[in-house]
Amino acid sequence: MPVPFLHSPNILFDTVVDRTERLSPGFLRLTLAGASLADFAPYERDQRIKVLLPPGDDGAYPEGLHDGLPEHAWRRAWRALPPADRPVMRSYTAHRVRPAQQEVDLDVFIHEPAGPASRWALGARVGDRLLVSGPDIRRGDPTHGVQWAPGTATTVLIAADETAFPAVHGILRSLDEDVRAHVLLELGDPADTALLGPLLERHTVEVHERAGQAGGDALVAGVEQWLRTHGSSAATLGTGFAAWLVTESTRIPLLRAATTDHGIDPERVHGQGYWNARPRATSE
Repeated sequence: MPVPFLHSPNILFDTVVDRTERLSPGFLRLTLAGASLADFAPYERDQRIKVLLPPGDDGAYPEGLHDGLPEHAWRRAWRALPPADRPVMRSYTAHRVRPAQQEVDLDVFIHEPAGPASRWALGARVGDRLLVSGPDIRRGDPTHGVQWAPGTATTVLIAADETAFPAVHGILRSLDEDVRAHVLLELGDPADTALLGPLLERHTVEVHERAGQAGGDALVAGVEQWLRTHGSSAATLGTGFAAWLVTESTRIPLLRAATTDHGIDPERVHGQGYWNARPRATSE
């Protein structure tokens, strides 16, 4: 039987909170430090990593979870723990990786109501430990956990709510000068666009405020409106077009259907649920 995650380049990095910064009403930056982060690969873009929150108030982790464990091993150790003792696992995008400084910036969107990760981030203090599973540069594979794969596209549609703003930041940084991006953002507070800052200036941007709607609804409406205007021309571009659509998980089928309704090849569309509206479990 194949071993899950056997070929994953991710390992556990034992980090501590070095500093915190409130970036906007909805975002808190945690700068994590640790000697092993010298090997944390700076692939960035929308590369997803895992954080394992300390299971108790003392910040301690079970003995079987420690620095340097490859993903197949730490997941096996995590699954072997009694459910009540398992660290809560959540997915994030590393905002910035600085191997030379042995630092990683993690930008956390503070959900309302706050979930386990938001609560932990709000209470985090300098010196608090956090285990992070991310790419070890010595193990190669810069595409692991990266869904952004536009190929030769020079026109792209990027649509996301706040949970994906760190990934949007990484994607926009990675774009070549000849790529034109249409960026559709759903948010609750316009001040949260500060996370993306000057990166938005060279692209076409639409901001859709939730204004009391359920998460994802304003983005779906915005994408549908964009497609009514641009969908046919996007479809004619073939491999010259790519879409990256990220929001609440039950809205993703709606977004995919909207693109195919306008003749866009499903292979040119990546849709992914970054969160879901149902009560969160402690694992993923």
